[in-house]
Amino acid sequence: MKLALIVDNDALPRFAREAVDAVTGCDEVTIFSCTNTSLKRKALRHGAYYALNLRAVRNPYTRSVPVDGLSKRIARRVTFESGYDGAWQTLPDAIVEELRGFDVILKFGMGLLRVPPPECLPASILSYHHGDPDKFRGRPAGFWEITRGEKVMGQIVQAIGNKLDAGRVAAFAETKVFPWSWRATLIEAYRHSPLIMDEAVRNAIAGRWLDKPCTGRNYRLPSNVAVARFALGSASRLARRLLYGAFVEKRWQVSTAPTGGADVPGLVAEGRFPDPSSWRTLDVPPAYTFYADPFFSSDPPGILVEALRASTGIGEIVLVDGEHRRVSDAPNHVSYPATFEHGGRQLVIPEMVACSAPRIFAFEDGSLRDVGALKVAGDPKILDPTLLDHEGRFYLFGNDEALGANMLLLWSADSLDDEFRPHPASPIRLSPEGARMAGNIVRSGGRLVRLGQDFTSGYGDGIVGFEIEALTPDSYRERRLGRLRFTDRHGPHTLNVRDGEMVFDWYVDRVSPLASFRRIAARFRS
Repeated sequence: MKLALIVDNDALPRFAREAVDAVTGCDEVTIFSCTNTSLKRKALRHGAYYALNLRAVRNPYTRSVPVDGLSKRIARRVTFESGYDGAWQTLPDAIVEELRGFDVILKFGMGLLRVPPPECLPASILSYHHGDPDKFRGRPAGFWEITRGEKVMGQIVQAIGNKLDAGRVAAFAETKVFPWSWRATLIEAYRHSPLIMDEAVRNAIAGRWLDKPCTGRNYRLPSNVAVARFALGSASRLARRLLYGAFVEKRWQVSTAPTGGADVPGLVAEGRFPDPSSWRTLDVPPAYTFYADPFFSSDPPGILVEALRASTGIGEIVLVDGEHRRVSDAPNHVSYPATFEHGGRQLVIPEMVACSAPRIFAFEDGSLRDVGALKVAGDPKILDPTLLDHEGRFYLFGNDEALGANMLLLWSADSLDDEFRPHPASPIRLSPEGARMAGNIVRSGGRLVRLGQDFTSGYGDGIVGFEIEALTPDSYRERRLGRLRFTDRHGPHTLNVRDGEMVFDWYVDRVSPLASFRRIAARFRS
């Protein structure tokens, strides 16, 4: 693969350098460095924005770093001065001629660029746009999403054209909007940006483009008045967040309900849920603050839950089978006791990021006994590890704690004893909507349904369902079915189905003077 980079003065943003390093099948790059990029600023009209920019937009991921830090070999450097066509820059004919020999060109420098016609430059010029172009074209990234109350912020890699942010889309992802912090919103976006570049390059070379509209409003830099309103709104939302953290906590509970004969794909697609009058809610013993993360247990029969011990603030695994028995003995926090049938016995693979990478447990004498590590390449700590045995191969869904909960990874292995290696399609979802597992994969009438947590509003406040349409050692494809969310309480957060019955968790907010203490304790234990 022949890869060219367009940069300014032999430098590029840190996230862009990481994106280039993530491109596979390419050991060297050629640098085309523009030396005369000049961005005009209207200090009087946009002075407040430029001041806010220093705090929010300039962060560790957008900081300029030298191209010499690339992990790929730099085959050649070419410096040039661009031409100007009004506010747009143009490439000299000699540079266009040199670029003809490359498979794809990545633009990380210059401003608005006039793109030569295909007969002069067949290769696509790919560039990032941090925003969903069906809603937000133009700039600044993240500002207008927060202003308009969006839950997520899109980001794309596109083949640029001569219409702003309206090129063909090669890769798309979403990251969470933090309405109280523009800086946090952008850090979340830019730290995930490198993850879509490899897919974008391969799609562009193959001529595969996403069916993604790019017809949104073209936003401009905000006025001083707009920035003042933005700052006041962010400060107000931050104050409400701090008050919530200090005095309000989530009171989780676990309930069961009959499915009423409905299949899971239909239930999710229609957003239906059994009426609360049919629910049976588990009592929480006084020793525990809450129950959450429920899974059905077959041997011994009952329901496995995460139980937060009131005296320590540490999660334990409890089996509810008429009695309430602690079955875990880990010294650190454990949760999400995902069950898995293998070799005629039930195994449990809980989340253990507070103390280790995933391990496998089996019941022995009424308690969970550690039977060994779940071998995963790189030995990552995995959030909500979820196993699936499908067509003679084992698949592991989960999030690498180091990369965050908004990126769902997939590993596979020939047997449970083998090392799980990254799937070629991994990551399979990059979004706060559904990228963290919310229970075991559901088999329903020959269909596979994956349930994912919905973080677009608040933690634990809803589930998104996806039908897995293709799952082989080489391919993965899913489509969104719909969302489940309660209207009279928050949730569900984890949901499992067995023999016409479902088990799920939910929560209500309660004022508590100990809320801040428990949150601080939770940070220390993790």
